[in-house]
Amino acid sequence: MQPWRISAGLTAALAGSTFLAAGSRLEYLASFRPLILADHGLSIALNLALALATFAAAVYAAARATGLADLGRRVDLAERSVRRGEGDPDLTEALRQDTQGDWP
Repeated sequence: MQPWRISAGLTAALAGSTFLAAGSRLEYLASFRPLILADHGLSIALNLALALATFAAAVYAAARATGLADLGRRVDLAERSVRRGEGDPDLTEALRQDTQGDWP
């Protein structure tokens, strides 16, 4: 999975849970919602979009800094080398047994 997808999913999950938790505290504004959205809807949407993009960029930067951004590529490279017979012989044998369905 690509890091930007992980970042977008994590951002959406955190934003959704934040809105869910904050919704009960902002009930008193429910009657003013049309007025607030009419006057400030565009600026609210723009600020939310920028906050979402900033948070996604921060998660992506943290993944790049910790080495998680290319983890899938490295695991795939290691798996292909083991399947070719390079590296750990026990792991190669276990993968061969798994592929053939010969479980002990």
